[in-house]
Amino acid sequence: MSFAPVQLLRDNREAFADRIAVRLSASVPAYARLERPALRASVLGFTSDLINAIETGDSSLLAQRMADTANARVEQGFSLSEYMRALFMAPPVCRELIREMGPRNDPTLSKGFTELEARLHELTVLAAEIYTDVSAKQLRAKNAELNRLNQTLQVREAALAVEGVKASRALASANEFNARVIESLTSGVIVFSADTLIITLYSQRMEAITGVPAEEALGREGREAFARVKGIDHGAIIQTVRSTGSFPLTKIQMVNARDQKRVVFLRAQRMYDAQGVVEGTVMVVDDVSERELLVDSFSRYVSRDLITRLLLRAEPLGLEGEKRTCTVLFADIRGFTGIAERLPPEELHRLLNDFLHIMVESIIESGGFIDKFVGDKVMALFTGERSVERSALAAVEAARTILVRIAQQNAGRAAQGQLPIEVGIGINTGPVVVGNVGSEARMDFTAIGDVVNVADRLQSLAKGGQVLVGGATADAVRGQVELVDLGAQLVKGRTSPVTVFEVAGMLREGPSYP
Repeated sequence: MSFAPVQLLRDNREAFADRIAVRLSASVPAYARLERPALRASVLGFTSDLINAIETGDSSLLAQRMADTANARVEQGFSLSEYMRALFMAPPVCRELIREMGPRNDPTLSKGFTELEARLHELTVLAAEIYTDVSAKQLRAKNAELNRLNQTLQVREAALAVEGVKASRALASANEFNARVIESLTSGVIVFSADTLIITLYSQRMEAITGVPAEEALGREGREAFARVKGIDHGAIIQTVRSTGSFPLTKIQMVNARDQKRVVFLRAQRMYDAQGVVEGTVMVVDDVSERELLVDSFSRYVSRDLITRLLLRAEPLGLEGEKRTCTVLFADIRGFTGIAERLPPEELHRLLNDFLHIMVESIIESGGFIDKFVGDKVMALFTGERSVERSALAAVEAARTILVRIAQQNAGRAAQGQLPIEVGIGINTGPVVVGNVGSEARMDFTAIGDVVNVADRLQSLAKGGQVLVGGATADAVRGQVELVDLGAQLVKGRTSPVTVFEVAGMLREGPSYP
């Protein structure tokens, strides 16, 4: 082989290394990731070993360099095609360099280059075989390591599977228990995630209260899920919880997704995980609509204060009675039988309700409660925490208000050519037994005793627009109400007479409150 081309390559190996490094970085992306000085040094060493192999015929050093380079490139993630492109780049660059540096029209140089190029192709094939062998060895080593790791993981996975089954069973049991507890609550429970308003828990009771099914609520933002629910501002509630840690117990009137009015008590607070990190916001809602309906309905007949005390009792009312001193009021429409004869039932019903409404409202405003209606007659009690004097005075004020309002009603009736309605009222004060009478199946809450009977008899004696009171009531209100002593009178059902007083100046004074 002519060594003129080899000599030229030796003399210009620095330029050869620079040119190869530049072209590799520009055309093979994998080589562009390498540091330029390291790449140039690798190419320069490869060139030196290549020249030595051509001159001596010993390719051992070159083969070793190829193996080392192949190992490095495989570790660096080079593919075989990227490595081979670098090898195939050497012959054309060598050709360019020899043509540029060698003498022109030198047949010896041309013959020598042909031999050099053939030698380069042989070495390229050798490099490819070495790279393939190195890749295969590394792949086998990695596969062996992966198999070992896989066996280790399988052993650990089997152990973890046993522990996982135990943990899963324990977790499932705990979750099932928690779910049963939540679903057994009469309160509705809802949980929002910490960073958003996404609903992560939603109890069946909450479905019943809001009218929104769980499938429409879970996984959705609160405002979106409860778009059809009016009265609860979830965003404002959660903002309060984020700022202060809790939302205090608040009574809210709402309309659920089924257009049902509900009265609820709502409270909310932060929820933490086992490490004390805020996990979300939990909101608890209690539907008190039935209780509020009860209070609202019965407050039409009984004072709200009395209803509240009854609701606070630890046990339901039984047939036992409680002895109290209270004031009893009876009010009755005079001549109602004659009126009923002249009016059709519908008009009579409307008339009766108009006047009973006046009496009921007047009694409740003064703090009394309706015991019962007997036809056109009303029985009311004035008792509670107030003193005997205040209860008696409240009953007299209720009587005054009844008469004033009936007089106003009669003025309207007179303008329409209708006959006036008159009411007689009897009031008496003393000890009575307050409680239920009847049986466990059917009870009537009332007051019984001689005081009640006397109050009813005083009402029977009273003329239209007249208020008669017994001696104990007169003693309780004396000095605050003008009284006329009518003396002792016999009343139906009693052998001993009753001292009777008339409350004077009723219509002149008017009510002492709106």
